[in-house]
Amino acid sequence: MKKGIVVFVICIFSFFTCFGCEKKTEKQPAGEDGLVTMSAVLTEDNSTTLVCTIFNKTKKDIVIGEEYSLQVLKDKTFVDVPLLPEAGAFNLLSRDILSGDEYSYRAYIEHNYGDLEAGRYRIVKEYVNKEKGSREKVNASKETVSAEFDLP
Repeated sequence: MKKGIVVFVICIFSFFTCFGCEKKTEKQPAGEDGLVTMSAVLTEDNSTTLVCTIFNKTKKDIVIGEEYSLQVLKDKTFVDVPLLPEAGAFNLLSRDILSGDEYSYRAYIEHNYGDLEAGRYRIVKEYVNKEKGSREKVNASKETVSAEFDLP
């Protein structure tokens, strides 16, 4: 009898443990705990300069670089906007954003992408997770964070 109860308890425990195994696909709102999110706002004085803020609401520190890409909405799909040949390269500097912190920067999109048509755009940044307690070691898998904005 006791053996049957133990087997039953183990089965129930295993059943409820597996509920956490499924992948959640529901989108969470910006700023939600557990996410890296980004906002982008055109500056009032210049319609081609963005003030971007990356929010790290995860339990890990992340590392970002200077580089970003720009996409435009065409036929319900975002497509890459090519960099100007004379835009040069982005600096290879990196910046740590600690868990719970945020980082703001300016993106001069006209400088890198030229004159842009009015429309819906998305700025995309890559980041990597940094292991706690390590100054040099970062997780090799790159992830992206993006923010959408409208150009008048």
